[in-house]
Amino acid sequence: MEKATFNWKRVLAWLLPVLGIALLYLAFRNIPFDELKAEIRTVRPVWLVLLLIPSWGGQFLRTWRWRLLLKSPGKSLPFFSIYHALLMGYFVNLGLPRVGEISRCVALDRQGIAGFGKSLGTVVIERVVDMLFLILVLGLALVMQWESLNEYFTLHVFEPTLKALEGQRNFLFILAAIGLLALISFLLYRKRLLAFLAKSTRGFSAKVQEGLLSLTTFSLSELVLFIALSMLIWLSYFLTTWFWFLALPSASGAGMAVAFSVMVMGSIAKTLPIQGGGAGAYHLLIGKLLILYGLGEVSSQTFALLNHGYQTIFYLLFGGFSAFYLAWKRRA
Repeated sequence: MEKATFNWKRVLAWLLPVLGIALLYLAFRNIPFDELKAEIRTVRPVWLVLLLIPSWGGQFLRTWRWRLLLKSPGKSLPFFSIYHALLMGYFVNLGLPRVGEISRCVALDRQGIAGFGKSLGTVVIERVVDMLFLILVLGLALVMQWESLNEYFTLHVFEPTLKALEGQRNFLFILAAIGLLALISFLLYRKRLLAFLAKSTRGFSAKVQEGLLSLTTFSLSELVLFIALSMLIWLSYFLTTWFWFLALPSASGAGMAVAFSVMVMGSIAKTLPIQGGGAGAYHLLIGKLLILYGLGEVSSQTFALLNHGYQTIFYLLFGGFSAFYLAWKRRA
């Protein structure tokens, strides 16, 4: 008789969607549905079309940047094959957070464009660069909107966290003890562990390393282009947020600094591994932030719903098409 084992992956597969639903409930529990519908009807339709420019343009910029990292001497990399792999990855991420990063590498490998190991290494580089830019724009947002963001973090992050930890000293002590034990175990057996990992990933790790070191092979002009593309990608994120302020009449009075703060906080919310691109977490965080900036509760939650919903539908349609196209191309 086999001994039953605790499956963390299965627990997380159920827990994260439930968390997202719970956060959505918290965000919209006090919002009358009729008022929400009335607010949505005020959206200026022309901006729904104009929003495609930064939304779609951002994907072309990301494709261009990834293609730059994937370059191989004497080999031409098809732009639109990389584009479809990228969009398919975002489509997969909607249902399986972080799995999309793996699936887009698999898509390139199956098309013979780049090996899985090298592709994975370049994705890691992308994520590191994106995280550095996120830290940078967060710092800029704090400088521009210190009083508002300081109040926001105090009310909605620090105080609830401290309150939740009150009376949990025993739990924290146990957690610290487990962490210390894990660290001691690693220090004692690190040579065996590293030797095992080196043996298990021999060959594959060399390909990943090739992807990780892709930046070091850049010429000065390529490095400048890479940085410029990264900056333009974040500009597309900002324009996507700013256009929604222009699309929603009740929010159109907000300044660019507010839009910048919303973009930063929204980007942080979307990094959470919750299905639907941080669904629930995004709506709650952005709704609370806009209320702090003086927007009404209904208008704040409508903004969050529309902004997040538009991007979700974008990835469902265009990412879904890319997934279908790649599957059809492989069979053909």
